Amino acid sequence: MMKHLLTMTAALLMAVSAQARIIEAGEGQTWWGYFNEGDFSTRESIIGTGSAMALMAGIYIPENHQSLKGATIKAVRVYVKGTVVSNLSDMKIWISKKLPNKVDDADYVQSDLGTITADANDFSLTTPYEIGSEGFYIGYYVNSSTGYFLRCGGTDARNSFWVGNPTSNMSWQDLYGNGFGKLAFQILVDGAVFNDCCATAEDFGPSYVVQGEESTVPITLTNLGKQAITSISYTIATEGGGVTPERTLAVGNLAFNNSSVINVPFTANEEARRHKYTFTITKVNGEENTAQDKSAEGEVISLTQRFTQKPVIEEFTGTWCGYCPRGAVGMEKIHELYGDQVVQIAVHNGNGSKSDPMTISAYSDVIRDYVDGYPTSVTNRHWIADPSFSSLKNVMSVVFKETVPASIELSAEWKTAEQKAVIFNTKTKFGYSEDNTKFGIAFVLTEDGLTGTTSSWAQTNYYSGMSTSQAGTDMAWWCGQGSSVTGVEYNHVAVAGWNLRTGGTNSVSATIDATEEQEYTYTGTIPSTSLSLIQDKTRLKAIALLIDRTNGIILNAAQTSIAEDATGIGAVSSQSEVPAAIYSLDGRKLPSAEKGINIIRMTDGTVKKILVK
Repeated sequence: MMKHLLTMTAALLMAVSAQARIIEAGEGQTWWGYFNEGDFSTRESIIGTGSAMALMAGIYIPENHQSLKGATIKAVRVYVKGTVVSNLSDMKIWISKKLPNKVDDADYVQSDLGTITADANDFSLTTPYEIGSEGFYIGYYVNSSTGYFLRCGGTDARNSFWVGNPTSNMSWQDLYGNGFGKLAFQILVDGAVFNDCCATAEDFGPSYVVQGEESTVPITLTNLGKQAITSISYTIATEGGGVTPERTLAVGNLAFNNSSVINVPFTANEEARRHKYTFTITKVNGEENTAQDKSAEGEVISLTQRFTQKPVIEEFTGTWCGYCPRGAVGMEKIHELYGDQVVQIAVHNGNGSKSDPMTISAYSDVIRDYVDGYPTSVTNRHWIADPSFSSLKNVMSVVFKETVPASIELSAEWKTAEQKAVIFNTKTKFGYSEDNTKFGIAFVLTEDGLTGTTSSWAQTNYYSGMSTSQAGTDMAWWCGQGSSVTGVEYNHVAVAGWNLRTGGTNSVSATIDATEEQEYTYTGTIPSTSLSLIQDKTRLKAIALLIDRTNGIILNAAQTSIAEDATGIGAVSSQSEVPAAIYSLDGRKLPSAEKGINIIRMTDGTVKKILVK
């Protein structure tokens, strides 16, 4: 599983005005890159390690590039966010046929670039670089005194974002597929040849399509030609050798050297299993596609039915973290918007000597894999984002459109009246059949309303004294509080967990069958540290996570309250005890007791559970 070494911060700060150095493209020259200025309007972020350090970032130009082979690089353009300009120093340009161990190991290094300014920084190469048939990397090195400084935007694209600092413990990483977008970087090329009608597509999938429904598969389309693309024609070849008739699809107005995700109609195969396809772009704007690579390979899984998805937001936070209140606000507003349609888990962790009383060891492996800065949210172990409400809402707008391959149901009960172990029972159903799969189920307990009186329970608050124009209207309450806030009630807090990284071995059979439902029972003994942390067991939620063990992605989830064991269900026995409120197991307030288990909160503050038959 890839370790996510970088974290993303939303571009909440206003850019400062500065004069950028601009080199205009001359005759026969073009500013080229995977990134374009329009990507900023789609999404703009600044990423980094969360602490001061130097980083190298760059892009990769593949061998025998159709448009660039034989051209010469005259200059590079580095986009810098105005809010971090003053923190950057010692920028260098580098070019290398292989990723260097350190910047000075690159084939070409250019230093002494001068002052870095806001927005576009254009640097002429002292020695122009001729592009041959070999692939190579090109990018920049920069030192920063702040935690986030590499500017990026738009959607992910292959070869568009490599980052590393081999002089530290951070190795080179290809950030494609990690949700960071493209590095804000371009090159000025002289002598490149760009045809009018030229488009390519990226390999795709696995995607899911449902039998009997009109389904689409997202495929990334890139315009390599000078002419804007308004339509493409394409064919789809199946693994059995069949080819669909040529079809035409409108794609809006895709400008030169821009990429866009298009939704291509697919008909689900009658066999509910994984299928391989070849997507070929035959024409661009009605003319023959001149791209060298016209085809993309992909996998599409045909499902027998559509399943309801319950996305999982894991918010990584800490009482010591001054910016983490925005994550708490984001989570609460998402809960107000979606309720129990979204599973929410607040994962608390300490930071060196700074402790958090809600830290649990069960999440340590997940934190190591996904978190290097606080606050951070990870949705379905796939979408990494700032946990502000606006950011989480944007993620949800994408996630809820995704098709999931399976459903999972959960019931949970205390093993004994002592309530020190929970019996989890799951039912899982997949919409397709396959052998040798690798899925697993993990379990979590969360609690609402955790609070404490010691100093470690006080929430550090960097929003103290800020105006809402600085912090955002959602943070108004925190702006009016002090720098350390006591009496905070923390919700959705993970208090115990089992097999959280990849799910339990053999919790899902390696052979899945679309016609069968799998059942699994797991007994989770609550560690003594978690028993000490839990404050009110009636406020616990049990959660099951269905995980793809090949990539760590959470496919679906379920959550429920915990029922008493068979001998622990009581009844209201005293006429003097008056119920103040009645709740269902899933936390809904009821006008009166219903059939099944009801939670009764008494006027004296005690809580009972009754079974109505």
